[in-house]
Amino acid sequence: MNRLLILTIALTALWTRASFAQMAPADSLLTDTLPAFDTNLQAADHSNARPFPYPRISQANIRLYARVWRVIDLDDTANAILDIPGRSLMETIMNNIRSGKLTPYEKDDFKTKMTAKQGEMRFADSVLVPKFDKDGNQVSSKMVLNEFNPEKIRKFRIEEDVFFDRQRGRVDTRIIALAPLLNLATSADLPANFASAPAFWLYFPQLRYALIKEDLSNPDKNLFDVTMDDVFMQHKFKAYLVREFSPGGLQTEQLDPGSPEALKLEEKLASLGKNIWKNPKGVDDKKQAKEPDKNKEDKP
Repeated sequence: MNRLLILTIALTALWTRASFAQMAPADSLLTDTLPAFDTNLQAADHSNARPFPYPRISQANIRLYARVWRVIDLDDTANAILDIPGRSLMETIMNNIRSGKLTPYEKDDFKTKMTAKQGEMRFADSVLVPKFDKDGNQVSSKMVLNEFNPEKIRKFRIEEDVFFDRQRGRVDTRIIALAPLLNLATSADLPANFASAPAFWLYFPQLRYALIKEDLSNPDKNLFDVTMDDVFMQHKFKAYLVREFSPGGLQTEQLDPGSPEALKLEEKLASLGKNIWKNPKGVDDKKQAKEPDKNKEDKP
């Protein structure tokens, strides 16, 4: 009787296993609860990302050192991250202007707005196209606008404020505006710095909402979860000085890159934080350390 019971249980188990195998797909027999191994290598979704705001500052705590213009040259290999085809800085700007998410302005005072069409027309160039009759003879010609090519924009101008925030105890640099530069038809005698002009100006705090959605991650170059906003906020680009504005709003002459005047200005900006905590004028720590304490009585 015991043998018959054992045999019945064994046959029942085999029949149940065979039935389950026929009913269930093979890949469902074993469930892997671990996440996919490459989850951390997948591109992050920045479609809903928003830039972190600048720290709030009080005008009472600000000492403005300088307002400067710099130029970012995309032909410099140090700025290659801003010139990736399909994800370049100029393509990001124009895509957001066309979609109405970004506003171009005539000047860096941000008083006169431009439409998307006006902004795009700043880059339009034309070509003279001949017209022929059925016999192949040229009878006339007309001007035709070429399609805008973002690769033609090789330089950008940025406007920065450099100031000391007494509340946080640090020198801060903030980008206020950015402008793509147009090449102008110039003579050989004209300095290189005057061979370009802003097509329009963009208010940088607004531009950041477009930059943060542009993912520039590249695992092959050890770049993970990097956006174009990170590149600007961390100043991971190369730019040279071309002009300084006085606190009263007066402009200095435009500077040539690498000139003694430009290098002197660079040194001035770099040394701003070094003189913040120095003693007031007339007080010398070394001199005080050498002078004996007159109130201290000499010991016998």
